Amino acid sequence: MPTARQFDQIPPFPSDTPSIPLPKVSLQELQGKSKVEASRLFEACREWGFFLLDLKNSYEGEVLLQDAEKMFLLTAETFALDQSILDSYAYQPPHDLTGYKQKGKLKTDDGKTDCMELYSINQDDMLGNCPFRKNVGPIEDKRADICEFIKHAHSVADVILARLDEQLGLEPGTLSALSPLDETSETSVRLLLAQPQASPQYDCITLGGHTDIGTITLLFNAVGGLQILPAGCENAMANWRHVKPEPGCVIVNIGDTIVEWTGGLLRSSLHRVITAPGSQASVPRRSVAYLVRARSSASMRRLSGGLIPPIAAGETHELRGVNEWAAWRTTQIIRGELKPQTRGGNVRPMNS
Repeated sequence: MPTARQFDQIPPFPSDTPSIPLPKVSLQELQGKSKVEASRLFEACREWGFFLLDLKNSYEGEVLLQDAEKMFLLTAETFALDQSILDSYAYQPPHDLTGYKQKGKLKTDDGKTDCMELYSINQDDMLGNCPFRKNVGPIEDKRADICEFIKHAHSVADVILARLDEQLGLEPGTLSALSPLDETSETSVRLLLAQPQASPQYDCITLGGHTDIGTITLLFNAVGGLQILPAGCENAMANWRHVKPEPGCVIVNIGDTIVEWTGGLLRSSLHRVITAPGSQASVPRRSVAYLVRARSSASMRRLSGGLIPPIAAGETHELRGVNEWAAWRTTQIIRGELKPQTRGGNVRPMNS
């Protein structure tokens, strides 16, 4: 999440709103290679596919929190632009998700359309790994700040991946080597905005249920509205549970790609955004996500070694490249041929 200053500017998360008890993992402890904390991380990635990463008491974590503050200011500045300017930078799905998406472009779980604006910033563009891409003015003006955010967020993600290597029994650096900063990928920084609803409804879906297609995601937000559907639960309104944002923490979730690489050992959980609960519904919901994708030359082939189960008799290796596989899945979802659902991991008991 951003620092406490962002939380001071919004109404509190309602104390009577049921929220999911996501594990909280300390970045400082992971950096210190604590086996206990690494085990907690691993179990969270298997059981929920989500966890809160506490950035406090870590120099790198505190720096990232300050970077996130700048990204929140950039989010406000970007979406304050005239609609015609934003529309001129519209994204082109499914093969190019860089740029602006206005609300109402995606279907939600209830058959309506989404209420989320977003602007995806290509990592390679910011770092100079690809030909220059022109963005809206505020983003062009803040290239240096965005680069710092990317480098620090990537460094924190690498700490998580290093501990997962250990827990999975993989060679050190295996997962990090699949998403390096200096090779091209579809990794992006995503700025998101959901405007306050004129007549707030608890069941108004802002962004429909989905899993993240990449490797790992770091999500910074202060206003509530993010929900997770626990594994094994029917996709009904009553079964979705809120995630309560906490100052000094970032929400981390596992993506579909790493589920494929690990033969389903880790979990990619179905999640969505609805109107924020209580009085938080009256304020804009801004968030910033760092969505890590594998290097473009990587394969979706399952990793081997350690705890990862081998391909069973009758199964075949997935040999497509990561970008081809991601475009295929995205197209299936857009056409309604594939229903997003939780994948991999341990099933949590229904009565927990």
